[in-house]
Amino acid sequence: MRLFLHSLAILLLAAIGAERVVAQGAIVSAGGPVHRSMGGASTAAPLSALGAMYWNPATISGLEHSELEVGVDLLMTDHVVNSSIGGLGAGSTEAEPGTFPVPNFAWVHQIQDSPLTFGFSVNSIAGFKTNLAPDPTNPVLAPQAAGGLGRVSSEASFLQLSPVLSIALSDRWSIAAGPIITTAQIGLEPFVFDSANGDNTYPSGRATRYHWGGGAQLGVYFIGEQDWHWGASIKTPAWMETFEFFGEDENGLHRSVHASIDLPMILSVGAAFDGIDHWVLALDARFIDYGSADGFGDSAAFDASGRLNGLDWSSVMAAAIGVQRSIGDRLFLRGGYTYNQNPIKEAESFFNVASPLIYEHMLSFGGSLRLDEHVSVSAAYSHYLENSRTGPIYSPALGAVPNSSVTNELSASFISFGILMQH
Repeated sequence: MRLFLHSLAILLLAAIGAERVVAQGAIVSAGGPVHRSMGGASTAAPLSALGAMYWNPATISGLEHSELEVGVDLLMTDHVVNSSIGGLGAGSTEAEPGTFPVPNFAWVHQIQDSPLTFGFSVNSIAGFKTNLAPDPTNPVLAPQAAGGLGRVSSEASFLQLSPVLSIALSDRWSIAAGPIITTAQIGLEPFVFDSANGDNTYPSGRATRYHWGGGAQLGVYFIGEQDWHWGASIKTPAWMETFEFFGEDENGLHRSVHASIDLPMILSVGAAFDGIDHWVLALDARFIDYGSADGFGDSAAFDASGRLNGLDWSSVMAAAIGVQRSIGDRLFLRGGYTYNQNPIKEAESFFNVASPLIYEHMLSFGGSLRLDEHVSVSAAYSHYLENSRTGPIYSPALGAVPNSSVTNELSASFISFGILMQH
């Protein structure tokens, strides 16, 4: 226990002492109510099929049963944009993104009297959404003809299909590997990742179809001495095909616009301890390499055509801790906390009006009720504490506009429900 608390203190102090850029970005930190209520900590703590498959596929060998788990997370965000330019005016606009569903599914099958365990999951691994009406009183959302962005609408959803084979090399060691098949749909208005129209306005971009890509994952899981568990995994980048969108030029005629966007590589390590009756403690640390991912890591600068090269996100670290307490054989209560660095710097607030993923602290709690020996139902709630980023407004022609400011303010909540079936 002293070792666990010492490790936790080191990880949290390292994260808090880092440069104050705060969020895990586009990557969703947890999937399903069991995993979410643990704050996303699962690299060495396989409590359910979804959690085991989400960060470290080798942990499916550590599950007690074959399982099927289905969950859905409902994301609700509060996003406000404030901006001003010198003495020309200032305004505030509240987004209306609505409720964003995030489905997750995982199946794990353990072959009797065999070291092999098969798994398959479908996870909404990344995404964002906002919806801001044009606002002539808010400089950054003024009509494009007046130098603003006009209406800002965005929706991105990345879905990953992950078949996995895990092999128990011994009673203590397991390894797992498998491909990651990724499909995504993106919509953005105005579409600034391609050249401007002839009148210096930008078209909207709505995906003509789902776009596909892929990568791979590898995990290792070790059951140590004195009730300790250890795990590590790597997910390669999800290399996506070039996104193509339908747009309109200044005359209302069709034009195609394009963007290159990949999901980043993710490295995870974790520890868990279950040496106290009825308790499980889990700790994860994660590195998310946005800085090397196409689209996310490319520089936030306009070229001569008015095209924005990228978002200039930084690579980040994240830490998560979760605890489970069982009460009898039927009730399980959980709580979790996640701390994230943010890939978005203050100066880049303008470039992320459509993707204001700036949360720092996430608090989670939830529980499961076992209805019988085969079926459990679960629910969880997560809250991202309010945070903000402030930087100058940028113009393709002028760069940073003198005496200008744009602030994104964001808080969010997840409500999760799910069912777990064991056999």
